[in-house]
Amino acid sequence: MSLSSFLSRHHVVVALFFIVFCSIPHFLPASVFAEDDIQALFDQSDMPGDIEQLLYELEQLKKQKIPVNTATAEDLLLIPFLTPDDARSIILFREENGQLTAVEQLAEAIGTEMAKRIAPYLSFTTVKTETQEKKAGISGAWYGRYFSEIPERKGIIAGKYRGDNYKLYNRLSVTYDEITLNGVMEKDIGEPEIDDFTSFSMIYNGSGAVEQFIVGNYTVAIGQGLLFGQSRYFSKGVDPLGVKLSGRRLKAYASSAENGFMQGAAVSLDLKPFSLTTFYSSNEIDATIKDGVVTTIRTSGYHRTDSEIDHWDNVTEKVLGVNLLYTFRSGETFGKVGGTWAQYDYSVPLEATGGNTGWEDMGSIEADILIGKVNVFAEAAITGRDGNISWIGGVDYPITPGIRTVLAVRDYHNVFFSPFAGAFAERADDAANEEGYYIGLEADILENLHVGAYYDIFRFPELSSRYRLPSTGDESKLFLTWKQSPVFTTELLLQNQYKEEAKKLFDGSGLEYYQPVPFTSNKARLDLIGKVSRILTLRTRGEIKFVEGEYPAGNENSDGWLLYQQAVLKKGPLALKARYARFETDDYDSAIYVYEDDLPLVFTLKSYYGKGEAFFVLLSYDLWKNFELTARYAKTWYDDRDAYGSGNDRRDTNAPASYHLGCALRF
Repeated sequence: MSLSSFLSRHHVVVALFFIVFCSIPHFLPASVFAEDDIQALFDQSDMPGDIEQLLYELEQLKKQKIPVNTATAEDLLLIPFLTPDDARSIILFREENGQLTAVEQLAEAIGTEMAKRIAPYLSFTTVKTETQEKKAGISGAWYGRYFSEIPERKGIIAGKYRGDNYKLYNRLSVTYDEITLNGVMEKDIGEPEIDDFTSFSMIYNGSGAVEQFIVGNYTVAIGQGLLFGQSRYFSKGVDPLGVKLSGRRLKAYASSAENGFMQGAAVSLDLKPFSLTTFYSSNEIDATIKDGVVTTIRTSGYHRTDSEIDHWDNVTEKVLGVNLLYTFRSGETFGKVGGTWAQYDYSVPLEATGGNTGWEDMGSIEADILIGKVNVFAEAAITGRDGNISWIGGVDYPITPGIRTVLAVRDYHNVFFSPFAGAFAERADDAANEEGYYIGLEADILENLHVGAYYDIFRFPELSSRYRLPSTGDESKLFLTWKQSPVFTTELLLQNQYKEEAKKLFDGSGLEYYQPVPFTSNKARLDLIGKVSRILTLRTRGEIKFVEGEYPAGNENSDGWLLYQQAVLKKGPLALKARYARFETDDYDSAIYVYEDDLPLVFTLKSYYGKGEAFFVLLSYDLWKNFELTARYAKTWYDDRDAYGSGNDRRDTNAPASYHLGCALRF
């Protein structure tokens, strides 16, 4: 590609890059030390995963803080934002300077930004104080939520949905000493059973030979997720958190997502220098069966219509596995290497495995090694009776104390298959049919200027089941945070992507055929965040998106824009957040996705397309110290339609609304 064609294709990104970086020399540094906003992680990620599970784990860490003065590297890495080098830096700083008693000391070890991000999950008590205070007791939390829509969906009005127009959610978590019990019950809109989904787990977190023991529902995350990656929360993002899979191999399941978990028992043993994890699950799942094979594993979790109910828990999924790791240390080098063997079986054969019956084997080898400050991680896995292999390898390296880079290479076989995979990928997380090279960078340019960026080039050996030939593409993204003063912050996101899609086309005689159609997408987003007073914060966002599809008959272009104003008011026990937005997009290709605040532990990613305006208000009130009431009302007005949705989900209005009520009791 020539320089001129590159500049033409990337005109929006190039222009904005030029404006931003020409302005950098004029920035005036200012000391900023504010509480980190996790919303930035959601905004930067391309495909958020099970965010409810992440929010729950962060909530648990806030309650059961990790003691920074006695924690091992493995303990510290339970915080999902921390890198192995950061964990080691904390321990070395502690050994050289004594116990940490303040966040400012932590910032000396790992930098201001990372210290801000992880401080809420750490306890800075001294070893002596911690020993005196450590004693068994009961703690926990209960969350209850009620959600309804105005007006009702067509499926409810016409009787196609068996249930009523409300969603109900309850979750209870109780911890006594080293044992935690989790229970979740949920009913979606239109579902007839109040306990349509129930989940329970009991987990023991020990400090001896038995690290963990779980009974009930749980997730498994091993290596880089090629075989088991059920705890991956983010796909690609400018934060390298989205690349490497880290944290505990076993986690109690506490989400209301009705897929992506095990049901049975699992244990992790610390047999120094080895660690052994073994698990067994027998779980009923929803599936579509045709001609005696499972064609689709259903993941929506909906059981509203007769058809959905007929597919409810109609297939039994069994899996057993063992993971063995060897931990070693030699001077500045330490890490873990090992492997996994597993088998799975379905009561009805899977189309994805060629309709084979009986147990299917799969295995992998993995490594996670810190050499000085360089973290090398990799996994290679084999599945299927033909021995299909997928692998990924990466390096996480802090170039300077303020600059961190991640490089990763992946090669996923086009027919590789694991039902439990959660791998780093562009198009999917199933570790199949993709190759790619990724480089990500985070840098503190100045004390108040943080930059994150990545570039990813990828190839699909088969574009789709309709078009079996290969396809290539690339994507770049930059996210900049400039804290101009303690009361004003600017955030900028720029993104460019080139990718082909298999589209159904028609020739001159009316016959249909499939052909790859290249799409180029450019997006730019600017946020201005100002702390007007001690109790009031304002956020203004503008976002634009340009999409071009290169069809045989000629190029087709679509544009979109969004503008919103948000206000956050916090005073005493009361918190109020309100947002008003206007948007206009030519079609769904240029739709704009926006994270919206919701009730505690709820993640809402809204897609805006068409023309209209939207509003939501979120009110939270601490009735007393550990009891919080929350209410949310949202409404969207569309100028280009008379009805919202289609089929049974159609709502005969151009202004759909919803309200969400909840309470949280912590004890």
